[in-house]
Amino acid sequence: MSAREHTKTRLAVLSVVVLAGLVLSGVAIGPSQASNRGSSAPAVPAPPVSPPGSLARVTTTTLHAQGPTYAGPASRAIIGPFPGTPSAASPALTNEMNRQLIKAPIPLPTPREKALSNYHGAMGSISGSIALPSVSCVPLGAGCDSISTSSGGATGVKGLNAIDSSGIYGLTVEPADQGLCAGNGYVMEDNNIGELEVFHSSSLSHASSDISLDSVMGLPNIPASMGGPWSSGGDTSCLYDYNDGGHWFITEIVSNSSWAVAGPFGGCFAGKALGCWEGIAVSTSSNPLGSYNVYFMNANYNSSEPGYPYLLNDFAKIGSTQDAFLVFYDEFPLLYPSVPGLGGGFLNGAQEFAINKKALELGLPVTTSFGSPNPYFTMAIENMGLLATPNGSCASTGGFYCWFQVIPAQSPDPTQFDNTHGGSGFMLESFDFVGQGDNRIAIFDWTGLKNLNSYACGQCTSIHFGGQEFDRVNPYFDPGVVAPQKDGKIPLGHACVAYGLNSSKVSKCPEGGIASNGDGFTQASFAGDHVWGAQSTEIDQTFATGSGCPCTETHLGVAYDVIGTKSFDNRGVFKLTNQGYISGAHEELEFPAMAGEGSSAADGGNLGALITFALNGDGGPSGADHGGFFPSTAYGWLTASGTGLTGKVIYVADLGKAPQDGFSEYQGFPGATRPRWGDYSEAIFVPNSGGAVYFATNYIQSPNCSAATFLVDPSCGGTRDPFANWGTSVNFAT
Repeated sequence: MSAREHTKTRLAVLSVVVLAGLVLSGVAIGPSQASNRGSSAPAVPAPPVSPPGSLARVTTTTLHAQGPTYAGPASRAIIGPFPGTPSAASPALTNEMNRQLIKAPIPLPTPREKALSNYHGAMGSISGSIALPSVSCVPLGAGCDSISTSSGGATGVKGLNAIDSSGIYGLTVEPADQGLCAGNGYVMEDNNIGELEVFHSSSLSHASSDISLDSVMGLPNIPASMGGPWSSGGDTSCLYDYNDGGHWFITEIVSNSSWAVAGPFGGCFAGKALGCWEGIAVSTSSNPLGSYNVYFMNANYNSSEPGYPYLLNDFAKIGSTQDAFLVFYDEFPLLYPSVPGLGGGFLNGAQEFAINKKALELGLPVTTSFGSPNPYFTMAIENMGLLATPNGSCASTGGFYCWFQVIPAQSPDPTQFDNTHGGSGFMLESFDFVGQGDNRIAIFDWTGLKNLNSYACGQCTSIHFGGQEFDRVNPYFDPGVVAPQKDGKIPLGHACVAYGLNSSKVSKCPEGGIASNGDGFTQASFAGDHVWGAQSTEIDQTFATGSGCPCTETHLGVAYDVIGTKSFDNRGVFKLTNQGYISGAHEELEFPAMAGEGSSAADGGNLGALITFALNGDGGPSGADHGGFFPSTAYGWLTASGTGLTGKVIYVADLGKAPQDGFSEYQGFPGATRPRWGDYSEAIFVPNSGGAVYFATNYIQSPNCSAATFLVDPSCGGTRDPFANWGTSVNFAT
């Protein structure tokens, strides 16, 4: 038994947690389940979508160019550190003592909405859903890839799993939102509900045990006068920044309530007023096991925002530039419809923050000893909920057509930063606002970010936020598909009947499959003067022609885009340099993530990228691949100019050992209306490491036991949690 397979036995007692009416982008708690954005949305007008076109027909439109909604001292956004003390639970990770209390919310001036340029031009429109892309598998063509059970030279290790989550917090969640970062000889994985572990990058041997983010963030030490103790709320991310000697950044949702009082995901998620924060932990050195300064951003910093004071900072993602630490999150009014958001809707749109990175890395306080804003701690904010989309504004469409999931791009090291236009940062966005497919994407940009370093943000009027639309890119369509997996032992599926959770006279509860969760970007990478991004999409695979054949199979695959930034540096216009599809013949791919490499041979880069995803399936109508795959970690290689995957091959880095068998999989469990799986994959290139790309996603680490054994020992010999068997893998390949 490996070190990752903790021996643990727990009674099979069902603990139900119900979060009525909660809208989240990816968390199910206990046997209860929350729906993701748009899963039960009422009918809305179809978005205008262009007919599919080749790369040569791609047109571009400038979306807007304006100053940010706010640029100035960071205290205006209510970001501040809080005193913490070393935790006995994780002595290697401590909080720096910083005696600065979080300020009360300060309303921002009403932003001035600018007139935007015409988005549509000569674009056509269609009614209904976009046509699915089609690729040829016989003969094997671009976009249809063979699957090799070889690792392709990748080295991997078991990461965090459901046992770790329940061991720290007493419960597990599905899916396990995942973060990964690497640098200075270490790799860090963080995960829902709120935990991390650290590996040595050279061998992926463990440098730490499982560490609670409660302790890293100092949440148990927040006093009762501030509503403490607080608790971790998931949606974790991390990155390593080489500047100023090297620093690690860790972020997560923080709820200003305790586990003991409010239960799991209480406070913020239960709609407690002023309950939601974004925790930002910044190491004081390049050692991930050293001390951290911790800051908290209040999701309810703007009292004039619709839905205040019950706003949720959902699905935060982070990036960095030479001068700024970039944070994105989607803003949801938690008490919708009783306390609605913009236009009476359920979403207020994407929120983008550019925070003075040097101030964070130096651990500067947000306010001075006199309580006034620290002139050396500055930030810029763009409230994208106030920017109209091509389909109308967030307010005018009742929260349906809002910019959402606008993901900041991460760069591997400072040599990859774009320092033109006074310091630039990039973000990617899809256009599928209501799950009907689309063939447009957008890239957004911060410029002038070096001005965050000006005293009291005196030159921040030179910071701008803009964007560009690409029309007629390769179409994509994934409204949140449930994909099959290989048959195998599902002891919880059988036990849920024994628990009395399914009234039908069947031997097992109905199985849900593997959820894809939609076609938005979930990670963006900037390296070698290119921004790389990938989305989930359904793909028609063609195998033969003639009567009696399974001529066409529909599977989940990937649509990817590569956007060049050299033309933006020189002329202010981005160029779509490559795009394509990836799909595994007869099988399913979910949650793609790309890591762009540098272009320098000295650091091992070759102007390419690694793309990773979860792989599963039942082999299609013919039962190919010996009946398909249990959820596995897979990857392939791309170049900026090539057509599809290099060699048209997908490698299986970590082969799944059993079916997904968690509580959200089965319709018999209360609130489990659909399966939840593996949000999200991550990948990062590490220069000067022989060209290694580190990547992580979810897979099933251990074989399932029989239903009879499970009823006696629901841990299956210490290899799973009674209510979930998800696990993660951490890998590198060169």
